[in-house]
Amino acid sequence: MPTPKEKKERDPDPQRNTRLLTLAEAAYRLGDVHRTTIMRWVKEGRLNCVRLSRKAILFEPKEIDRFISEHRQSR
Repeated sequence: MPTPKEKKERDPDPQRNTRLLTLAEAAYRLGDVHRTTIMRWVKEGRLNCVRLSRKAILFEPKEIDRFISEHRQSR
């Protein structure tokens, strides 16, 4: 079983994958994509989000990473 130190060395920022991203943060990670484009991808089902209300949405970092890797492979 890995020690806490070994876990920290593997993932220098453990909160990176647990904290949800705002629309602006997701846009930045996707390469400064416009928020309207991201919302269109959500509506089309290409990108999953966590809806807090009609206007407030968040994104899981692993979902953004999946989306990026999926679209890198298609080029």
